[in-house]
Amino acid sequence: MKVLTFSLLFSISSLLLITGCLKKVEPRHDAALEKAKKEATAAAGDFMKSLKEILVREMKEKGPEGAFDVCSDTAQKFTAFYSKEKGMEIHRVAYMNRNPLNLPDQAETMWMKEIENMMKEKSFNRDTVLYRVVKSGRSRMLHLVKPIFLAPECVVCHGTEDQIPEAVMKKINEKYPEDKARNFQPGELRGLVTVRLKI
Repeated sequence: MKVLTFSLLFSISSLLLITGCLKKVEPRHDAALEKAKKEATAAAGDFMKSLKEILVREMKEKGPEGAFDVCSDTAQKFTAFYSKEKGMEIHRVAYMNRNPLNLPDQAETMWMKEIENMMKEKSFNRDTVLYRVVKSGRSRMLHLVKPIFLAPECVVCHGTEDQIPEAVMKKINEKYPEDKARNFQPGELRGLVTVRLKI
């Protein structure tokens, strides 16, 4: 019994001694990552704002068919121009896609599902961005996404059959026979703006 008591006391003393020697390690502040996140978030927001301005302008001048042309052609050209100007890679992606070029990768698909679940649970902040850091050797790349929610004016291309004008529906069926980007309601998650930026 004495031996057991002594062993127990020795173990407790050793644990206290070891615990006393341990220091709390605070995570190192990554200034480069924070700077990249700030730049990417701002670029994603500015990109969507600029694209929406083009869309609204074309819709006023040419009607719903003009809006379709913006989404199918102008948007692709503007995306390439904006990416080059900002020095980062920007895309729009959605798994309920219209353009085959806009399919998400595995991480982006996971993020879209995560956002959908958060929206169902009413725990999602629309200003939230999701990101990961991809490492390759000594280089790092930030991959950041910001959600795209369907705006009311976008139902003329992405709403129900009753909301999409016949002329627009014809263009969709001709150009995108495997289209999945219909039957959305305003406010629903349409896709993601995805940004890749070297840190």
